[in-house]
Amino acid sequence: MGLKEDVMRWLKEEDIDVEEVQVPPNVPIEWALNATVKAPLRVMIGVQKPKTKTERLVLSMIVKVADQHKAAMNSMPERDRLKSMTELLTRLISVCPDCVVIFQPQLESPDTIVVSRVLYEDQINPSSIGGTVRTLVNEYAVIVGYFNAEVGGAWGGASTTIHM
Repeated sequence: MGLKEDVMRWLKEEDIDVEEVQVPPNVPIEWALNATVKAPLRVMIGVQKPKTKTERLVLSMIVKVADQHKAAMNSMPERDRLKSMTELLTRLISVCPDCVVIFQPQLESPDTIVVSRVLYEDQINPSSIGGTVRTLVNEYAVIVGYFNAEVGGAWGGASTTIHM
């Protein structure tokens, strides 16, 4: 049994739905999985095994910022937007100092927020993978909670959600 099968089994043991993802040719990824956490929040997490960095796995999620939240952000002065998103970035890093957090296309007006964590060879085990999944679920809760409480603009409508 290979690493991919082990990771799939470990995720399923945590009651996480797992499916293999087709990797396009010429992409520097050996294999990829989508793992869907069902509770306490529904969050999709990607698991990727890079081709060139064989001693590591990358677990990540992409959160799409709701149009209403983007509109609320765009109505703020640029300095306030930057201050607000810097506060969110600080909160995310405090939850997971080892995570890479990327605001796309830019910090002050993101369309998506990507949170990733690299697990190195000595960390690739059921405990670390389960812990990283829980950390990413917590990061998702921080992002959605922040936009709903601090940014506003989506009351009764669409909200910032996981990008699937």
